[in-house]
Amino acid sequence: MDVRALPLAALGASALTRATASGDPAALATYAHPTGDAAARAEAARRAAARAVHRDAVADVLAEQNRAWGAGADALALIERLREPEGVAVVTGQQLGLFAGPLYTPYKALSAVRLAERLHAETGRPVVPVFWLADEDHDFEEVQTAVFSDGPDVRHVVYHDGHPAGAPRGPVGRIVLDEAALADTFRQLEAALPAGPYRDAALAAARDAYRPGRTMRDAFARLLVTLAPGLVLMSADDVRLKRLVLPLMDRELAEWEATHAVLTERSDALVAAGFHAQVAPTPVQLFWIDEAGARRPLDPADGGLALRGAPPEPVDVWRARAQAEPDRLSPNVVLRPLVQDTLLPTAAYVAGPGEAAYYAQLTPVYERFGVPMPVIEPRLSLTLVDPGVAKILDRYGLDVPDVRTGLDALWRRFAQEASDADLPDAFEEAHHHAEALLADLETLATDLDTSLSGAAGATRAAIDKALRRFETKTVRVQKRQHQDVRDRLDRAHAALWPDGALQERAICPLQVVARQGPGGLESAIGAIPLDARVHYVVRT
Repeated sequence: MDVRALPLAALGASALTRATASGDPAALATYAHPTGDAAARAEAARRAAARAVHRDAVADVLAEQNRAWGAGADALALIERLREPEGVAVVTGQQLGLFAGPLYTPYKALSAVRLAERLHAETGRPVVPVFWLADEDHDFEEVQTAVFSDGPDVRHVVYHDGHPAGAPRGPVGRIVLDEAALADTFRQLEAALPAGPYRDAALAAARDAYRPGRTMRDAFARLLVTLAPGLVLMSADDVRLKRLVLPLMDRELAEWEATHAVLTERSDALVAAGFHAQVAPTPVQLFWIDEAGARRPLDPADGGLALRGAPPEPVDVWRARAQAEPDRLSPNVVLRPLVQDTLLPTAAYVAGPGEAAYYAQLTPVYERFGVPMPVIEPRLSLTLVDPGVAKILDRYGLDVPDVRTGLDALWRRFAQEASDADLPDAFEEAHHHAEALLADLETLATDLDTSLSGAAGATRAAIDKALRRFETKTVRVQKRQHQDVRDRLDRAHAALWPDGALQERAICPLQVVARQGPGGLESAIGAIPLDARVHYVVRT
């Protein structure tokens, strides 16, 4: 594979992302540890290992979960390392996108595997890469679509569960896959998945994971086990784990004002420093899963707390309910990382750009709850360029950022260069020359015999018709050449910026599997340096 680095700024990265990557002290100061620093990772690992966590209880749950998801002996052996007093975790996670979501999902998983290997080499500690399944998220519309590119076309595969858009469904991970809806989804997948030598293997992997009667969480987990081996998967939507973090969530119920205050203060400070607040602070960092399974926010009201749209009740009532039914409490985006790092001895978290930005808001929240904050390490970022698209870029002297926008201007420029002539002007000139020559000939002919005037007119009309016919055919060929240019640009755009999004944020991993085989994702991540300060362009 041919690998080349691009600066993050070329792809529209946020000011905070660029500043962190460049080592800006103001950006790095928003985190508990500097990013990309071996000494910082070692210190974070020391603190994580020293903290008392429920190692055996968590490992027991993880072993049961991972066996159910088809994990092999290697993953189960990794879980056992978490029982060791010196063992630590490198964690990442993501929502449960259809067919493993966009490419950045396995990229994050494999980044965590590589970072765990590095941390083990740096410290000698047992280090376990863990993928946190964000299965309590309730935004179904965000995860029901898989995206593929094929030539100039971008195709969408959607799981339709029969409910209207926006209907409450509760935690996405608990949704049970319907047989008829899944059959329709696979018909779409058959039509959308592009050709490749491993297309059948990609379809088989999808069908093996996504089966009627399984939950969205279990289907996603089974496919991720195939796509990104070498890590442990974890779902916190388990009453046994929620009991272990109940003290943390109970404290949030009782003291939500203090959390909201430090979160708001940090968010305002980030904006004042010229960065942005990724998460808009809300008062209470918890949801309650109601009797219908809907995940509803808790809001402060009249000195108590209330489910949105319901009458308020005293805080102590909610605390008692949580003690009786901890599985109905669900952390929001702010509290979820602290739940994760309460359960696990987390030394480092591998974050996408948005996550890294909201972790910058969370440093004082970690401090308030007394949970050591891990090192925040950006995930590896890359764009895969297949040989056909590489040929297009080389032909026109383009790079990945060049085809993000402005295709019309590029098309006009390259089409004009390809034609090598201004056909309308050339034919207009030819018509003028023909008219002038025929006029001279007609004068000579009618001087000999005025009866030749009719023949001269007929000749003029025939020549004009022939020129017009020739012009039409020539312009048709030119337009076809122009369309070829447009098709090439559209193909590059669809492959690299589908729907205007960077490839890794849209394209389904099954597309890479279809073209490069089950190990294609591992090979791509393994081909680039473990350095997330740049974006990599990988020609396959």
